[in-house]
Amino acid sequence: MTSAPAQQHPVQQTPARQTQRYVFDPVWEKETERLRTNEAIWDPGTLERLAALGVGPGWNCLEIGAGSGSVARRLADRVGPTGRVLATDLQTDRLGALAELEQVDVVRHDLREEELPEAAFDLVHSRMVLQHLPDRAAAVARMVRALRPGGVLFLEDTDSSTLFRSFLSEDFLQDVRAAGYGLMRESGHDPRGGHVDLQLVLAAGLEATAEGRAVMVRGGSDQARHYMLWLEFMRPRIVAAGLLDDARIDAALAEMADPAHHWLSQVLISTVGRRPGEAGPGR
Repeated sequence: MTSAPAQQHPVQQTPARQTQRYVFDPVWEKETERLRTNEAIWDPGTLERLAALGVGPGWNCLEIGAGSGSVARRLADRVGPTGRVLATDLQTDRLGALAELEQVDVVRHDLREEELPEAAFDLVHSRMVLQHLPDRAAAVARMVRALRPGGVLFLEDTDSSTLFRSFLSEDFLQDVRAAGYGLMRESGHDPRGGHVDLQLVLAAGLEATAEGRAVMVRGGSDQARHYMLWLEFMRPRIVAAGLLDDARIDAALAEMADPAHHWLSQVLISTVGRRPGEAGPGR
């Protein structure tokens, strides 16, 4: 990992702190696995869209909420040695492997409270970040200001209403979805977050389009494991709230682990906006 010149990525690193409750615990013993199985679901579509956007050599990119770093690493591949990638997160411990890449910088940053360098990036991308934030309009405004003229804002957030839809039954795991997502809403998660992104980007003055994608998940796969980890993490809260008992959760986990079962993921809504102005050199 290199230290970027001040004019490139003047983002001040911040100490870890808890300013608002977040659904998931970054120090949970299985959080790294949860993040990586989430990548197994969504990375292929994200990478296809980055390619379609033309991200290439010389681009200056910002990856917000970099998680375990899979997208930041692929961005580094695309921008090459003449480009730059800034990967930010509230927790940067899982991003250490990016240190081997000369064109990548890792910085702790809180999008809820802290500004970004203005007019610095050709691409700003975040996935499953905005849907957890209390003031998404302010966060979008920060990201828009960080774009160079002609720069691209690429946001990905979900609509959870399709989750666990299956040919087996209209009710397949719907009690689990309702219990888990109901409690997530109490922690600030918006189950329709992807719909809001488009409206915020348009309101910020960008030309924007949006489209959704979903994945058919097979029980017992790495993708299914992500939802099992989600339920394992949510279990104590679900049981404590009296929404489901341990026996029902055990049965649901067994259903998710069964390769005979297939179900639909959430819909991940991709919103792409472009800041007015001429694209810079190299694009």
